[in-house]
Amino acid sequence: MKKYKEINANQTEIINTIKLLIYKENPGLLEKINFDDDELFLEPLLFSYFNYKMDNSLPNKFLTEFMQGYFVNKEELEINYSFNENEIAYLPKLGYFKKNEPAFFEPIHIIENSNIEVFRHSINLLRNVFTDGSGNVIPDFDITFDNSLLEKNISYLTNAVSFIKEDSKEHYEIIEKCCKKILLFKTDPGNTNSFATIKAHGVAFFNVYQDDYDEVFFIDDIAHQTGHIILTTLFHNRKAIFKIDEEQNVEDLLKLKDHRTVYILLHALYTYYTTLLCLDNSLAKNRFNKRQEKEAMGRIGFYLNKCSNDLNRFEKINDLYSGIENVLTNEGKEIYDIIRQKYSEAVQKWQTTISGFDYNNQTYNFAFKNFDALNTLEKTQS
Repeated sequence: MKKYKEINANQTEIINTIKLLIYKENPGLLEKINFDDDELFLEPLLFSYFNYKMDNSLPNKFLTEFMQGYFVNKEELEINYSFNENEIAYLPKLGYFKKNEPAFFEPIHIIENSNIEVFRHSINLLRNVFTDGSGNVIPDFDITFDNSLLEKNISYLTNAVSFIKEDSKEHYEIIEKCCKKILLFKTDPGNTNSFATIKAHGVAFFNVYQDDYDEVFFIDDIAHQTGHIILTTLFHNRKAIFKIDEEQNVEDLLKLKDHRTVYILLHALYTYYTTLLCLDNSLAKNRFNKRQEKEAMGRIGFYLNKCSNDLNRFEKINDLYSGIENVLTNEGKEIYDIIRQKYSEAVQKWQTTISGFDYNNQTYNFAFKNFDALNTLEKTQS
């Protein structure tokens, strides 16, 4: 699609940056790996490593250690620095190893019929991205990472990926190109919600804190968090998208209570587009049972309300600058136009159904239990 023509070019720039960083740190390492393997240089833990290293000291051999799975000529494994709090180490392409046990422990898990990996355990290089609203790392006792989360959710997650792949084929190709790995965790959303971060570019982080999550939640969260990853890739050169300073706060510009930047606001709008797209397409293909249909429609109404509010704010920014042509470049406007188009299509399709929905008991994250309490089946079908 025309709007994604920059993804390949931007990924090439990212790859070249990672190659340069590796060369500066350990040029000999480039002789052990396939220099022409682009997927290698999009390994999310490379982003984590170099971001982490900017603020923390790491052993010189750490980079070599976690890249052993990419060596062209295999060597005897050396694992000294990658063990997590449970003394389990993860090496990309290879899997998991226990401390002081020479035998292989667990393989990596690739979602069926996809190229997307799901982590089984917490990863040392990713631990520092789990922060609360104040930027403090969430303590171990307040967050869960373990294989039980994968076991509980993997069938729902696998089905959701399959539904998106079959029902939103064109968009799924972009998801798989930009999202390499998924990590499931569980914590109070007051600590953090599901997220994606440039500090671990290519990983989608899903907070599976509600016990009733199933395929509908995962379609929503896959579309949402991978939407952030896709847009971060597209926005690698922000000046190709924005004509104004995208780090300005919406609050300062519009005198409204909104601590987001213009950049984050456009990110939010894009994730409404991706979520509406994927939920709507899977509903059209009758993927869900009656309960799930109700939840999917509830989520669509929930995001249409959010999208309406944020489109209104972005339009006010456009007015402030005397038109969108003074806010976004042509490439930026193309992205904005597909968001507005999908919003208009969804409103036209779903307005009669969702107009009677009551969201008064919803929190920031959609909770079906709350929605179900206020919205009977008769109301949703009227």
